[in-house]
Amino acid sequence: MCGSRVIATTRILDVAKEVGGVYELKPLSTSDSRKLFYQRIFGTEDKCPHIQLAEVSENILQKCGGVPLAIITLASMLASKKEHENTYTYWSKVYQSMGSGLGNNPDLMDMRRILYVSYYDLPPNLKTCLLYLSLYPEDYHIKTKELIWKWIGEGFIHEEQGKSLYAVGEDINIANKASSVRVHDMVLDLITSLSNEENFLATLVGQQTRSLASKIRRLSLQTCNEEDVQPMPTMSSLSHVRSLTVFSKDLGLLSALSGFLVIRALDLSGCREVGNHHLKDICKLFHLRYLSLKWTPITEIPKEIGNLQLLQVLDIRCYGLEKLPSTLVQLRQLVFIDMGTRQVSPLLLKSMSTLPSLSSLAIGLRELRKEDLQILGSMPSLRDLSLFVMYWGKVTDKRLVIDNGCPFRSLKRFSINIIEATSFMFAQGTLQKLQILELEFYIWKKDQFGDYQFGLENLSSLEHVYAVVRGYVSEGELIGALEKMLDINPNKPTLTPKVTPR
Repeated sequence: MCGSRVIATTRILDVAKEVGGVYELKPLSTSDSRKLFYQRIFGTEDKCPHIQLAEVSENILQKCGGVPLAIITLASMLASKKEHENTYTYWSKVYQSMGSGLGNNPDLMDMRRILYVSYYDLPPNLKTCLLYLSLYPEDYHIKTKELIWKWIGEGFIHEEQGKSLYAVGEDINIANKASSVRVHDMVLDLITSLSNEENFLATLVGQQTRSLASKIRRLSLQTCNEEDVQPMPTMSSLSHVRSLTVFSKDLGLLSALSGFLVIRALDLSGCREVGNHHLKDICKLFHLRYLSLKWTPITEIPKEIGNLQLLQVLDIRCYGLEKLPSTLVQLRQLVFIDMGTRQVSPLLLKSMSTLPSLSSLAIGLRELRKEDLQILGSMPSLRDLSLFVMYWGKVTDKRLVIDNGCPFRSLKRFSINIIEATSFMFAQGTLQKLQILELEFYIWKKDQFGDYQFGLENLSSLEHVYAVVRGYVSEGELIGALEKMLDINPNKPTLTPKVTPR
């Protein structure tokens, strides 16, 4: 630990004094507060471009008391209303609604009042999406992609003309489409409190006992170990649960699955106590729209999965999954299937192509074949495709060309993990809507093809390429080859490379 420092943070001064030397973090200066405020709203730190708003801005900042969370919260809200008919009047109303503000005494109640202002300014659909974040434990890294699919499964998001469900979810634009987010603890406290008040969501944490509403609508179990497991609520209250998320193992819960009569979303991710026998009860939950068995020890999906006719989202990235039933293709409402690296047979893949609304698919293939790409390319709604290819056959001296015979008319994101990187390339005019390309591959021989050509210059809508490479290649050599192709592309895509030596 030579030269190391341990820093503990707390809002309680007495706690800090017990730990050791206290460093009191000062509020932002007036100048820094103004820069942060203007940068978030107007994109510039210099000054407010509207003289009329300068005075009310100073008043708002005074009430924020130099607290970054308060400044960013209000600035984000005001930034979304820049086109308001009477901006000055609107900003003045926001200022008046802030009460006494933080001033020189930034206590929790005043901070919460500022957060309330931002919350009540949200439209109803966004309030619902925000309250849903109280589902997650404190400091939990929330994958935005999974969150959007959960919103869809819960019925918070509805299709709009010309847009898929997921595209509508993306428009909510959490953290500018970051891959994951965390909720500030003060914001989490607020939305947890609001969730309880509105009977929106109930949380059971550790050994904490909490009186639950007689009709629980959404339930989050956050027990950390076997000692923390609490007796489940009565079956009468469970019968009204629409959503259940488990962040721990809970044997009492699993035996009660059949009692969730109207459940729409069930997330058992990482629950190691889930067994194949539990799926019999799960397959009787006919109202399910969202089902995640990710990281569970499930080895076989029963044919009764076909009974879940309303299912839209299915995540079966299970460690030892060996058997998939043909009845999977009876789920005509599916928009999302994630099997991770689980290999599917050519016959099942062909059957899956008949799913009319499937827009996101992640599967494994034994090898990359032209006919498989043609099947995938024919799926009319497919927007997001992830392939894990384990090629066991003899390496050929011919590349597999992805051309107009594999139309992929709706595909916007394509991720491929493949043993032989240079065994395929994109032809001109193909994948015309593709924006994001993720390549993860291995190069076993030096100069296998010599040019590392993938045809990236032929992808007319490409915006960004992520490349992860392992094997016999230098980082400079790879980056140079990829940048050369991307530079030819008229769209000038950006590149994020990562090279791992053999």
